[in-house]
Amino acid sequence: MRISIKYLLLPFLILCSLLANSTNQKHILILNSYHNGLSWTDSTVNSIKRELLADPNCTLHIEYMDTKRYFSEGYLDLLKAYYLKKYENQKFDLILSTDNNAYDFLIENRDEIFGEVPVIFSGLNSVFDPPKGYSGVFENFSFCATLELIEKHHPNYSKIVVVTDYSTTGESLVAALEKEIEEMGEPLRHSILRAKSVQDLKISFSKLDPNDVVLYLVYNRDFNGNYCTYEKGFSETKPYCKVPIYCVWDFYLNRGAIGGSLITGRIHGKQVAKLAKEVLSGTPIDDIPPLHAEYEYEFDYNQLVKFDIRTKDLPKNSKLLNEPYSLVKENKEIVVLTLTILILLTIIIIVMMINIHLRKLKEQKEKAHMLEITASNIKLEKAIKIAEESSRLKSAFLANMSHEIRTPMNAILGFTELLSGDNVDVNKRKKFISIIQKNTNGLLRLISDILDISKIETNQLKVILSRCKISELFDSVKDDYETLVEHRENNQLNFMLSMPKENQVIEITTDPVRLQQIFNNLLENSIKFTPAGDIEIGYDVKGKFVEFFVRDTGIGIPEDKQEIIFDRFRQAELDANTRQYGGTGLGLAISQSLIELLGGKIWMKSKPHVGTTFYFTIPL
Repeated sequence: MRISIKYLLLPFLILCSLLANSTNQKHILILNSYHNGLSWTDSTVNSIKRELLADPNCTLHIEYMDTKRYFSEGYLDLLKAYYLKKYENQKFDLILSTDNNAYDFLIENRDEIFGEVPVIFSGLNSVFDPPKGYSGVFENFSFCATLELIEKHHPNYSKIVVVTDYSTTGESLVAALEKEIEEMGEPLRHSILRAKSVQDLKISFSKLDPNDVVLYLVYNRDFNGNYCTYEKGFSETKPYCKVPIYCVWDFYLNRGAIGGSLITGRIHGKQVAKLAKEVLSGTPIDDIPPLHAEYEYEFDYNQLVKFDIRTKDLPKNSKLLNEPYSLVKENKEIVVLTLTILILLTIIIIVMMINIHLRKLKEQKEKAHMLEITASNIKLEKAIKIAEESSRLKSAFLANMSHEIRTPMNAILGFTELLSGDNVDVNKRKKFISIIQKNTNGLLRLISDILDISKIETNQLKVILSRCKISELFDSVKDDYETLVEHRENNQLNFMLSMPKENQVIEITTDPVRLQQIFNNLLENSIKFTPAGDIEIGYDVKGKFVEFFVRDTGIGIPEDKQEIIFDRFRQAELDANTRQYGGTGLGLAISQSLIELLGGKIWMKSKPHVGTTFYFTIPL
């Protein structure tokens, strides 16, 4: 029995693959000061996990020190012994610590337990120069921003009552607050409320002056060391407080706080993960400067209404929770755009109807005159046939254009009516808006083509010459291509750029706007008639001209249609197999006129079911 060598090598290849993956695996320890279930800790850790677990080579080890509820020297000694034993055979590439207690524990014990592993800290309540091997994010609150909001929204306040507790966090926050108030340089009517228990805090709230304002920092450890969660401490005492409550953390929102300049675990964790990615990519920890925590303005709309605070008086880019849905406000741009398009379409249709009617009258008079004086002249008979053909094509074009306008208009009006419904969920609303935008863009392109062909017919189209960089032109053309295929279902097109290896041209003198319009028309044509395959654009230098091309692997053009492909309005009379793709037939005619105005010429090569290539030249 002969055994194939590939089966003998298979176990060896699998082993090599596993060894390679294990070599690239990064082990990261997240050491949390507090416990699982604490809002701040959970929010920070979840944000870190979202950012880092996207990389399959990252393995996270998560520990909770639980020092919010248990904190003593003996307890920390037990944690040290536990970690020494648990991780005696585990080497970490990076340690992430959250809040002060975990950072202090690592400063004291890192080298003995984990070795000299780089540490990224977060949530530290004071700013300092970290030691070597450490960097991270300082939890600097913007107390001044929230105090300014209070003074602006409640100018007649009696005093600002600052609520805090007996925890390390509470003491650090009060110290930072007093420092910022001192730096403001203006007297601020305030007092510190450090209640001995939750019950005392309820009593203090019930006795507040009606013109007082509360700045709620934290309360989750009372005088006797008893612990309660952020949410529980706030929710139990809030019913006894009848005055506005501002906060510095986001987990008090939706529980009765107005809001303010807030630190969120989500943003905090995102900043920490960003620094972690730098370290894991090879940047030395000592080359990464520590960051200050980013904050954002967040408010509860229901509380704003309750205390008569106008949303227009809030800082710019503020986030609102519980804001009622408004169709017009949420879709203001779409509504304005739709109305504008409808007005423009009405004007354009009226002008075109008048113009076509006048042209028909003129053509009828010319035809009658020609019939009277050139009955026996063959040339004039041909001219009459051409005029008749033109009239027929334009009539067909008018009917086709009417269809092209009505179809997207019906979609715009229909989905705008659907958007006005009361029970439209978010996903459907986004889908309807996308359809309206797609049809609106199609109408705008149609209007632009009509205006251009009218200018060409009356010799009013002008070109403006300037220097044009080909690389920038191709970048813009690529952006336009991505816009054209953005809403295409099951997009199976491959877009390519082809640049000559020799005799590259950096700049040419032409009208860059019209040149890009030519590319857009040709690209739109290729996209329309190429269900799947390749679309390529490029150029070559031919003497004193640049020869551009747009090549596709689409359905191609039959030989009997190739002679009339650049004639105006011909799309309206093509066969049913071609008409299924839609369009007015103006794109190629406009492109030919523009290229001739720029001093070049256009031609094409095509084979049915193989593809089509359009070539055109532009003088250097």
